[in-house]
Amino acid sequence: MASVRRFCRKNIHYIIIALITVALATGACLIRGGSIRESAVINEICTSNVASCMDENGDYPDWIEIYNPTNHDIDLSGYMVNDSNNFLRELFVIPNGTVIAPGAFYLFDPHFPITSSGCVVSLLDDKRQYVDRIEVPGLKYDTTWARNNDGADEWNIKSPTPGYSNSDGEIIPPISRLGRVAMSAESGFYADDFDLRLSSPNYGWRIYYTVDGTDPKQNGLQYTEPIRIYDRSNDPNVYSMIKDVSLEYMDGFVHPPSYPIDKCTVVRAVAMDDNGIYTEESINTYFVGFDQKSAYTGMSVVSAVVDPDDLFSKERGISVVGKKYDDFVEAGKPEDYSGPRANLTERGRGSERPVNIEIYNEDHVRVLKKDAGIRIKGMSSRWDLQKSFSIIFRRAYAGNYKESFNIEGDRLDLHSFALDKGGQDVGTKMKDTIMELCMSGTDCATTGRYPCCLFLNGEYWGFYWLAERYDNSFIADKYGVDKDQVLYKNTYDFESNEWDVGSFDRQSLIDCYAANTIIAHARNWPNFNFRAWKTMDEEGTKFGDGRYRPVIFDVNSASMEEYEYNNLEYLSEKFYPFMQMCSDDPDFATDLVARIDEMCDNEFKQEKILGMIDELYSRIHDQMILDRRRYVDCTEEEAERFFDESVNVLKTFYMKRYDSLKVYEKEFLNGK
Repeated sequence: MASVRRFCRKNIHYIIIALITVALATGACLIRGGSIRESAVINEICTSNVASCMDENGDYPDWIEIYNPTNHDIDLSGYMVNDSNNFLRELFVIPNGTVIAPGAFYLFDPHFPITSSGCVVSLLDDKRQYVDRIEVPGLKYDTTWARNNDGADEWNIKSPTPGYSNSDGEIIPPISRLGRVAMSAESGFYADDFDLRLSSPNYGWRIYYTVDGTDPKQNGLQYTEPIRIYDRSNDPNVYSMIKDVSLEYMDGFVHPPSYPIDKCTVVRAVAMDDNGIYTEESINTYFVGFDQKSAYTGMSVVSAVVDPDDLFSKERGISVVGKKYDDFVEAGKPEDYSGPRANLTERGRGSERPVNIEIYNEDHVRVLKKDAGIRIKGMSSRWDLQKSFSIIFRRAYAGNYKESFNIEGDRLDLHSFALDKGGQDVGTKMKDTIMELCMSGTDCATTGRYPCCLFLNGEYWGFYWLAERYDNSFIADKYGVDKDQVLYKNTYDFESNEWDVGSFDRQSLIDCYAANTIIAHARNWPNFNFRAWKTMDEEGTKFGDGRYRPVIFDVNSASMEEYEYNNLEYLSEKFYPFMQMCSDDPDFATDLVARIDEMCDNEFKQEKILGMIDELYSRIHDQMILDRRRYVDCTEEEAERFFDESVNVLKTFYMKRYDSLKVYEKEFLNGK
């Protein structure tokens, strides 16, 4: 052993040269010419996919991209991917027959959750030899850990480029976990102007802020002195002046508000060090002087802060007609588009954008402040001047799958909720609320609704209903069934044999037909706007019996207007499923008429409905005036006259509908 040590000391320089030579020779199998590799490599990793890439099933799993940097095909059959040091832990094995061409990408769902707080991802060949091993840092949703260029050695946090060259992605500034900018006042309502002071959590870091809802990392002013917080309502309108939100604005049929609308102040702030590393963002909202504005007294208030480009840019804005409409027009408005195409018609996770939501209850006490996702809600109403929105909570937004808050004495525990502008009921915004309240005691599915107003990036966006939102989680919580067993179907989704009465909970089906007959739901029902849910298997509970129960929703566009409309005639002559049910169930028609009469004396009793309308009128009157002026530039007198006339139509309907129903019931039963 001593002779070996003497040999090593004497010839150490030769040994080092030999080791370097071996290393270079070994490295030649990975790198050729300093950049071209001879094996497939992990190229890009997304550990929190909210909306960056949808799979063939419409889901958004974590994903990994492999790249072939060579000049020959590589057979990936049997290759394994895992996030463990144990190469025997086969978390995902690439299917046989997977061959990746030179310069091509292989994008896949690894079928195991990749830890977004940081992990190691390994690629092993079919002999369980390591091919690539990447240490992934903590990532925010819809960002990736990616090679700067395909196959290159340098990595960065980037915007996602699934299946495309990494060079197309933008480098995202790193975010420090070392605290947030502190603000000297909490979000909320204030009677008087005040100075807001900002302080960095880290010594020597510079603070950048905005007060217009934009990103302080891109548009921020450097903080050097306190920010004056005041009632900004007299400042110029900004986002409310964007005409691309509606063809009505673009074509000049109506105009954005010519007067300054109400505004609050949104402060977004970050701190940055000399290396360009930012803290997490702080966002606060301040309402000054609103105690002097009667329209907000006893009214819940929602503040939503969204990157303006996510809402209004031509390329990716979800609230505008945008580039997709330009492309639709340029293509000659082809019929195979199955309707007009625009940015605002996009649906699903791909149309979801990040939002910071604050909710203040009727006493203007903040009950929720969370990051979430926002989408446009509705069918044809998404083309309207005013948009409805869906707000969705996800763990990826650094929150919870569900959030809880109290409003008007009720505790809501929701995965998501809607900010519903009332659909096409622009005149009263009461119809859906009246229907929900009347049907809440039945076994038809209903949601809770609470009046509120919305401020978007600091500007008044109108009167809304904060409503529970139908999804599997809501049904599971409300009716005590398994979330994964819930199945929804619309009119056009039902198989012909499912229209049998036995497929439904009979009483709730009769309740649904009776209520929609009473409100004269015309034109778009039941051929459209009919929806029902059930559990796929029987769970042995009242609602988990595998039978469909109708969902009460969207009665705002064609109901409570034509008091002489004969639903029963339409159903018995034009709607085949109803005709079939009456034929199969001899008592169905008589039981339906009896239930209509019963509902007219109880759930839809005339005095009750008229009192409900008067109460709603008083409660939302001032907001409805502001709302009308916000979207149709008019005077207060014109806005009030429109609201009064619309409410009078609603009241007239309920004063005259019941006499008409008696005639139609008699004709319907005689026709049997």
